[in-house]
Amino acid sequence: MKFTKYVFFLFIALLASACSDDDNEPGGNDGGEKNERTDIQKWIEDTMRKEYYWYKDIPEASKLKYKDVKPEDFFMSLLSEKDGKDYKIDEKTTGHYFYSSIEDLSKDTRSSIQTDYSYGFEFTGVNYGDEVRALIQYVLPNTPASDANLKRGNWISKINNAPLTNSNYRSLYGSEECTLTIVEFDPTANKFINPKDVEVESACPVEDNPVFHYDIITSPVKNKKVGYLVYNHFTDGKDEKDKSYDNELRTISARLKGVDEFVLDLRYNNGGLLTSARLLCAILAPETALGKSFGYLKYNDKKSGTSPIEVTKTTLAPGGQNLNMEKIYVLVSSISASASEMVINSLRPHMGDKNVILIGEQTEGKNVGSNPYTSDDKLWKMHPITCQIYNSVDFTDYANGFSPDYEMNEAFKPRGDGYVDILEMLPLGDPEERLLNAAISLIDGKSITTRSSASSSNQAVYKKASIQSIDRRATNGVIINE
Repeated sequence: MKFTKYVFFLFIALLASACSDDDNEPGGNDGGEKNERTDIQKWIEDTMRKEYYWYKDIPEASKLKYKDVKPEDFFMSLLSEKDGKDYKIDEKTTGHYFYSSIEDLSKDTRSSIQTDYSYGFEFTGVNYGDEVRALIQYVLPNTPASDANLKRGNWISKINNAPLTNSNYRSLYGSEECTLTIVEFDPTANKFINPKDVEVESACPVEDNPVFHYDIITSPVKNKKVGYLVYNHFTDGKDEKDKSYDNELRTISARLKGVDEFVLDLRYNNGGLLTSARLLCAILAPETALGKSFGYLKYNDKKSGTSPIEVTKTTLAPGGQNLNMEKIYVLVSSISASASEMVINSLRPHMGDKNVILIGEQTEGKNVGSNPYTSDDKLWKMHPITCQIYNSVDFTDYANGFSPDYEMNEAFKPRGDGYVDILEMLPLGDPEERLLNAAISLIDGKSITTRSSASSSNQAVYKKASIQSIDRRATNGVIINE
């Protein structure tokens, strides 16, 4: 009798154990979905549970849905709310933007930084009632936009005779040949005038060289030689095997050798490669800092230790020059992010916080990095956040961005409640251009006018729009490519 009872209780225990194990199997015990992971789902989940920075927040397998779930949706179901940021959709609604991402390599997304399929210009804008006015921030050479003689500072009011709105402005990213209506802004009348139609050829793959502009400018008062570089994203070359952009950066550093001061323009730079960020640090840092710590990458607790951010004289080879700067002026905006912020954070311990002077707007705040992972069938590529970025004094607390020392926008002056006055936008590199002029004035020891309420007597009619074409190439954190 005792033996029979023992066998019965042993059977019940084994049955309970089996049910418990079933609950932890992929798909859980949800009536037929157990063990239904596809090969892609298995690759996604196994990689994420090992590499994802917030892997502890991934739901347990029994709570995940596998059956009839697309890879993109399955990937999103694994992400932590700590990944990315909330954003405002309208006055009553917020959404969440995840930094981690996955892409279907079988699709022609035409979305690489190097060869954007576009007309060849980037833009922001204002809302004017129900309409949008798009402001061109810069134009790439040898593109449909440059062939049509579009310029930085041009305003676009219509496309193919249809007024621009929040519904159709994305057509400006690139489509068939089109007619753009260009208008001028009259600050006295506070309105757009003189519409002129411009024919633009079809969008096509264009080269977006990150080394957009450089120059040596002489400051008017102290006669200082000021190096100036517009660097628009951290990309080493035209493809994975090409290093031409980094090599061009090295060549330019040699041409700028001997400048007294330096202005680094990152206002359109929302990130990119770790290696290119290290190169820029090697060019700008004090010579005595080379070979010392510039920070480290901290991975999840499944990884052992940390990975150092190494910046040495070897980083400059071949042909690069260290400019031995003790102070730099950095032009930034709300889209300056990721590797741009890493450079600011990494240089500060070696120059001093007060000697890395920020002019512009609060930066975005991406203090994390990602590693790319490609599936065995080469059809999917994941970019999960895998690490957090620290400088050499263990500072990483810039998830809300870096505040500027001198706050201003290149094209707008605030009036309150989101309304703005529109300012003249001069060419990049023009010493009178608003942000560059502020840096030169500081170099010459002059005071500058920072952000303040506008005193215009005109009626407030223009609101800063949320449109920003450069967001298309945003990286999900510093791209760890070594």
